[in-house]
Amino acid sequence: MVREFKKIGAAAAVAGALLASGSSYATVQLSAAGDFLLVPYVYCDLNTDISKQSNTLIGLITFWKQRLGLVDRNGALLPAPAGLANVEPRGVPTVPERVTTLRGSSRKGLVHWYFYNQRSEHILDGVIPVTDNDFIRVDWCGTIQGDPRATALANKVPGYMLFVDDTFDSAQLSGQQRVVGMPNFALYGHAYMIQGVWASQAFIPVISNPVCTFDVSNNQPASDVTCSGVEGQAGGFWINVIKSLTDGYPQVARLVSGIDFTSSLARQVRDVYVRYFLDPALATENKMVFWFNTNNSARVAAGETYNSEQVYMRSFSYPLTEELNLVTSTPSDPKIPGMIHEELDNGQLVKNTGIIRFGVPEVQSGIEWSSSGVVFNMLGLASPGNPQQLQTEMATEGSEYPF
Repeated sequence: MVREFKKIGAAAAVAGALLASGSSYATVQLSAAGDFLLVPYVYCDLNTDISKQSNTLIGLITFWKQRLGLVDRNGALLPAPAGLANVEPRGVPTVPERVTTLRGSSRKGLVHWYFYNQRSEHILDGVIPVTDNDFIRVDWCGTIQGDPRATALANKVPGYMLFVDDTFDSAQLSGQQRVVGMPNFALYGHAYMIQGVWASQAFIPVISNPVCTFDVSNNQPASDVTCSGVEGQAGGFWINVIKSLTDGYPQVARLVSGIDFTSSLARQVRDVYVRYFLDPALATENKMVFWFNTNNSARVAAGETYNSEQVYMRSFSYPLTEELNLVTSTPSDPKIPGMIHEELDNGQLVKNTGIIRFGVPEVQSGIEWSSSGVVFNMLGLASPGNPQQLQTEMATEGSEYPF
């Protein structure tokens, strides 16, 4: 199906705005502390040439939930972010306690981190002691470098990470095997991809997700009781992060802070727009990052490429079958048809620049967010003084339509 932008009316205006801004979709919550933090792309390359190394640096801040007032009417802890969980906090926020030593804090615990490869196979995990209002630094290359076996497993292996209070693994919200404990801490985070000797620092979105979400599909008000009602039914609650029945490690069942690739109707597609830039005078590579909460062999995007004038170039199909999909193009090796071209835009010669529309097939389900994800783009740039520049642009969520 060709869904070409015409150079008239609203379509041209929208496409022009996408090219100009590379704006992010509004549903991603980048500023709210949550039960679970997803870092959708993590990579370390311990290249012997230090100028060619890559690393991922992650910073987390811990929040004792009772201090944030995240308790229900009965005093039980609520999921975070409260807005994405559809719950109404009843506690009174307070200031952090002042302590001089870790032992002196009454609000302490462990943050558990997990590293998975592109197919969501568990590779490594570990724990970090924390207190309330703590700052955690995670240097991914530094984490694996001191352990020869960890280095062998994770060096030059693209993957993603999950972070959660270890209470998640120690209690039950209900009697079901995959349902897990309510974290004592909410976490806020940020992450960066480092190229070379600090030659470039590119933002990586860190997505927060509540452990459970109260169902408000029938116009119910937000709940003032944590995970109340019947699990998995209308008016009850949904579990967003589960423990795998195969290996016991966490899995994201619903990423309610990302893009929803779920529809109650059959044969539906959700558009995602990503800008590309492969001008050989400046661009080194263009890495499009697609993270989904499941592997899916049937997830093949039908897309179209447009140039800088929003003129249709090519149609294509591209498999996005893994949880973490990396579409890496260079000026000499574009992965998507129609990326190599040149044209005049407002009198200026423009090369290999435009927008790609990926039509991602949705999963038919009555449970929203059961297929969900996040998409962004990392543009590699080079200049005579710095050949290692990297910058990040969020993708733009488009419309849903039948195919």
